[in-house]
Amino acid sequence: MVLRTGLRAAAAAVALSLAPLAGPVQAAPATDPLDSLQLHPEWGSVKGKGGVLRRGCHTYTFSYALTPPQGIWSLEIFISGPGLKHLGGGAFLGGYDPEAGSGSYKLCRATTRYGTFQIEGKLSVDDGAGHIVEGRLPMDKYRLRRPHH
Repeated sequence: MVLRTGLRAAAAAVALSLAPLAGPVQAAPATDPLDSLQLHPEWGSVKGKGGVLRRGCHTYTFSYALTPPQGIWSLEIFISGPGLKHLGGGAFLGGYDPEAGSGSYKLCRATTRYGTFQIEGKLSVDDGAGHIVEGRLPMDKYRLRRPHH
């Protein structure tokens, strides 16, 4: 019994090794969670605060102001830097957070480049009957620059 099982396994391995290869495997492109969402400037805005990217790790701020559709809302914040995607973010929830306010994120100079950053928001609203609408807020660009010596 063991011999037959071993022979079957060996035959299967040989058959697999003789099968033609399908060519190089390519990784699926990374997808941006905001790409498929419709832009809704009437729902509000997010604004990054420019300034100096200082040595070490520091906290940087942003602001948001919403006029969401009727229902319970949630706001996800996505912050991207030069050559990088989504290196910071935040989340806010209607009923707990105000419709206008500020948030913060931390960046470390050792792992972040100077340059243009962008902030985007994804707003999701549940109307209470199980219908959820999602949309993207307009992107804001700002600069974090080198300190002056």
